[in-house]
Amino acid sequence: MVASKKIEEPRRVHIGIRDGTEEDLERVVDLWEELVKHHSAYSDHFTLARDGRKKWAKYLNEKFSEPSTRLIVAEENDDLVGFMLCLLNPGKPIFKEKAVGVISDAYVVKHRRRKGIMKEMLSVALRWFSKNRIRAVEVSVSIANQEARDAWNQLGFRPFMERKRLQLDDGSAIALMDGDHAGSRRKVVRRRRRG
Repeated sequence: MVASKKIEEPRRVHIGIRDGTEEDLERVVDLWEELVKHHSAYSDHFTLARDGRKKWAKYLNEKFSEPSTRLIVAEENDDLVGFMLCLLNPGKPIFKEKAVGVISDAYVVKHRRRKGIMKEMLSVALRWFSKNRIRAVEVSVSIANQEARDAWNQLGFRPFMERKRLQLDDGSAIALMDGDHAGSRRKVVRRRRRG
């Protein structure tokens, strides 16, 4: 008689989506630091300052207590595998739209991507934004991060504004500054006299 091998079924992964708590904040800062490292692979512009983690941790702690902020986390077996920081931002008074929703930071650990976690967190966020009478939600994505751009596109986000950047030590900037513009070389900002 031949012994049969027991075939193990793959273990189901259960990811829970919930509101972040004060106890989650340190781990969220860890995940945020992973997000920054991920972005710094695309550009040196994302390299953290020496005290960048400390400053963002302080920012998160301050924002966490504000009613205009919602922190959503994804949890697997008591370990956070993702987060989304959502903000209610007042619109500019010159525009009809009085407020806009902003997803300021969002991240899912690499081994849990493409499992619908971001979509689930976004679903919770969108309901919260809607309850707060928000009609539009914005997110900023690095041009170089094609994976994130594709993910946000699949979730329904479309390009709205494009930010451009010019490094002043770049050849084209230097050429612009070296032009014969004698009248524009003086300082524009002047200090007020104390009196």
